[in-house]
Amino acid sequence: MNDTSRERPSVLVPEKENDLTGFARSPALTVLIALACGILADAYNPLSLGEWISFSSLAAFLWCLAFYQKRNTVSACLLLVLLFCMGGLRHHIFWFSHAPNHISRIFDSRLNTEDASHLVRVTGVVNSTPQTKIPDDEEQFNPDQPQQRTTLILSCQKLNAGQAKLPVSGNVLVTIYDPADPGKSAPYSMGDTIEVCGKLKRISGRRNPRDIDFRQYYHKQQIEARLTVQSSEAILVTAQTADWSWNAVRHHLHDSVRQNILRHTSGESQGVALALLLGDRSSLSPEVRQNFSRSGLVHFLAISGLHIGFFSVAVWSLCHVFNLPRKTAVGLLVLAIGFYLSIIEIRPPVLRAASFCILVVLGLINWRTITTVNLVCISALIILLINPTDLFDPGTQLSFLAVAAILWTVQQDFYQKPFAQAWIPLRWQILASDPVLQTPLQGILLRLFRMFYSVFLITMMIWILTAPLVMFYFNLLAPVGLLINTLIFPFLFLVLSLGYLLIFVGPFLPWGTNLFGYCFDSSLSMLLGIVDFTAKIPGGHYELPSPPIWWLIGYYTFLLLAVSPIKIRNAVFSPVWLRKTRLALAPCWMIGGLLLPIMVPDRPALNCTFIAVDHGAAILIEAPAGHTVLYDAGSMTPVNQTYDKIRKTLLEHGIRRVDLLLISHADRDHYNAASRLIENQYVRAVGFPGAFLEHRQPGAVELSELAENTPLPVDLISKGDRLDLGSGALLQVLHPSLTDVFEEDNPASLTVLISYRGRKILLPGDLDGKGLQNLLAHMSPGPIDVLLSPHHGSRTANSRELAEWASPDFVIVSGGKPQNIPYLKHVYSPETTVYTTATDGAVNCRISSDGHLTVQTFRTWATLAH
Repeated sequence: MNDTSRERPSVLVPEKENDLTGFARSPALTVLIALACGILADAYNPLSLGEWISFSSLAAFLWCLAFYQKRNTVSACLLLVLLFCMGGLRHHIFWFSHAPNHISRIFDSRLNTEDASHLVRVTGVVNSTPQTKIPDDEEQFNPDQPQQRTTLILSCQKLNAGQAKLPVSGNVLVTIYDPADPGKSAPYSMGDTIEVCGKLKRISGRRNPRDIDFRQYYHKQQIEARLTVQSSEAILVTAQTADWSWNAVRHHLHDSVRQNILRHTSGESQGVALALLLGDRSSLSPEVRQNFSRSGLVHFLAISGLHIGFFSVAVWSLCHVFNLPRKTAVGLLVLAIGFYLSIIEIRPPVLRAASFCILVVLGLINWRTITTVNLVCISALIILLINPTDLFDPGTQLSFLAVAAILWTVQQDFYQKPFAQAWIPLRWQILASDPVLQTPLQGILLRLFRMFYSVFLITMMIWILTAPLVMFYFNLLAPVGLLINTLIFPFLFLVLSLGYLLIFVGPFLPWGTNLFGYCFDSSLSMLLGIVDFTAKIPGGHYELPSPPIWWLIGYYTFLLLAVSPIKIRNAVFSPVWLRKTRLALAPCWMIGGLLLPIMVPDRPALNCTFIAVDHGAAILIEAPAGHTVLYDAGSMTPVNQTYDKIRKTLLEHGIRRVDLLLISHADRDHYNAASRLIENQYVRAVGFPGAFLEHRQPGAVELSELAENTPLPVDLISKGDRLDLGSGALLQVLHPSLTDVFEEDNPASLTVLISYRGRKILLPGDLDGKGLQNLLAHMSPGPIDVLLSPHHGSRTANSRELAEWASPDFVIVSGGKPQNIPYLKHVYSPETTVYTTATDGAVNCRISSDGHLTVQTFRTWATLAH
């Protein structure tokens, strides 16, 4: 062998010529990448509108010049630059540009807070189907007088603010509160022109690091404000939509299909049926949503490519049965897809699947060769041109990742030739190679194996590609989905088939409606049983903290490198060794990312995080020795929102279970999420004062019964109790004592003092009245560094006596009313800093091992050190 062969440089060559040929025939992919890069550039480093227009015009002029001079390479590069600029321009217009009379401009810059509201009368057109929901008892502010919420989107036309009557544009989210009346329907519908009188305010943004950013969520739908209406009597219908209009016809079709589904389903099956067939998930209970997520079947609840694809296959097969001409079949399929889209909620996965199917069938008219990658990229381009912010939508990202996994998997030899794999027994290989050797039973078994094998491969590849992103957005890893999606795949198609027969065929067959409805309802009941069983399998799902962005980028980079159709020829390392190394990069990166937080521990410190839960309280205490305490867990917002805020905060801090949950008193805004935390095993022990059992509120009774029925230690906490948190951290109970008796629950609030390295944090709950007097009658423990403002910053609880007794450096208001902040600044010392979670977001207090105190807020990222 010639020695000079060892000195050959490394080169890149294609593994398969067809791979690069197929890539070269996908110009839509290059266009999509250029457009997406422009959107990303404007999202993270926005230019002005004039700059984007100037750059786009210059790129267009240079491209035309190069194209005219037939400089192909230069013109191709300039075309990509033009597409990049067009992507940035489209995103900037969508995200930043508003008309001069846009309704968001009503918010004066001097009153630019989320809680600042304006009483206005708005005239506009109802732009969405009104959704009415009666919250559960645990979500009602007053269960004795339950209310229902109706939400709709209003396209504004006129605005009355005081004496002025101005033309306005833009959309607002309208929420109407009424006494609960299940049999009453809204007197307005989509397309009607109405006058609404209510309070207009900004949509709130994130208050905790892992919260859903509702401001951005609605901004992506071009909704900039929220209008709260206290009664439907404040709404006047000035013009009803014409019976022959598109909105009226669409609303009638949607309502007819919805009523048909509700008539033939029962119980929890109704919510699942509406989600499966119409994309309406408003009727799904939180428990059902949670079980579908934990079982790995949550994708089945959202109309996506699975639903549209199967619907298209069913219609195309029906046309084939009747031997219709190809052009006629294509026309019927396009009309069928259009009709289905008219009665469902259109989201990016639906639009992607529908455009994909329509492009496929249109290509079939002339028997043209169809490049799948091109079709997918064209679908993505359509979505991004309509709404460029869908590039950052989790549903869109997961949808296209799933499509990419499917496209790559079906092109591999291990998928196309399952019986040619080395691990398949030789007898099976011989039988599969020649149908003559197969008995009827063997033929059926081989086909079943091929089907389940194919479904498992596709499911596994989709899971590998989407699992990190699901964990990032939803803090959930569900490996059980690999198994359950494979086993019940035929059953899922059966459920969808029965549903489509019910809504599309049943109305034309008098005997078919009841038959299809009964079978559909029964199949949904079976599906719910399977989902409930799967969600409870030990080890089937894990709730984990979100991985960092850099880890996600590394994971997908190594995954792309592993599946890329190129290989490195090198004289030192063999191609087989390099290929194995390349395939091992992604798993090693995944394991390393999970072990890194364990191998690099934080410096010892005591952390106290005041979670922003609106009007309520939830304070997480992390001791330097690793002990964790959660003081209160509730708010006036719906239970699921409160629970989700607390759960995400715990996971963000790497906590799967708190050692102790302390509940200060029996007000729902301090404990309404406690039951959910206990049920989902986020708590190891529970403690509350004896007065918690004396105030017989329904929620307190249910929580006490749940604690008794759950194998958790339950302790009664009283004055004098001490909890050693390790490493010098101490938790002391200052109030109430076992003998204290109060007529109300606020004076009996559990008051605790956390001490570490000479620093003190006082948490008094809603302490006021006689209970506050009892506390102040005792000697002060010394200057308090951080004080939780009692009773959410109320004037009665925050007295000068308390200010002198505690002498706090920082006062934290959990929720409360921002208008009380000036009063608190007046009552406490001028050197006292006052924060409120309502405007500053979550507040973190960190005491280091040398006694250094740092207070940091989430909204302002302000850091004060003492």
